[in-house]
Amino acid sequence: MKALLLSLLLMVPAAYADKPAAGPDSFTLSADQWAAPRSGAALIKLAPIHDAVADWLGDTGAHFIILHAGSDTGNLWAGELQDWLVALGIPADHIEKQVSADQPDDAISLRVKH
Repeated sequence: MKALLLSLLLMVPAAYADKPAAGPDSFTLSADQWAAPRSGAALIKLAPIHDAVADWLGDTGAHFIILHAGSDTGNLWAGELQDWLVALGIPADHIEKQVSADQPDDAISLRVKH
């Protein structure tokens, strides 16, 4: 599965992804980006996901933390993102969801914890 994920990343250089990442080890995904039709290939083209997964591939012992708003929408979005990350090959036990009072309803953040 890791080889498939790596090959997907190599097919989509970060230069062609939608937006630059928020910063080292932290990647913000907007509701507008998430609103696009989803597939594994489409998601890996989104800069925040592309960059977060590329960061994780550098240290596959690292963990993803999904920071989301505490609303029903935030919880659903975080759950769906977690499911997609697992489908892309990230082990489920390497993903944690956390509610953040600082997280707006129209964005979700991925952090890669090394």
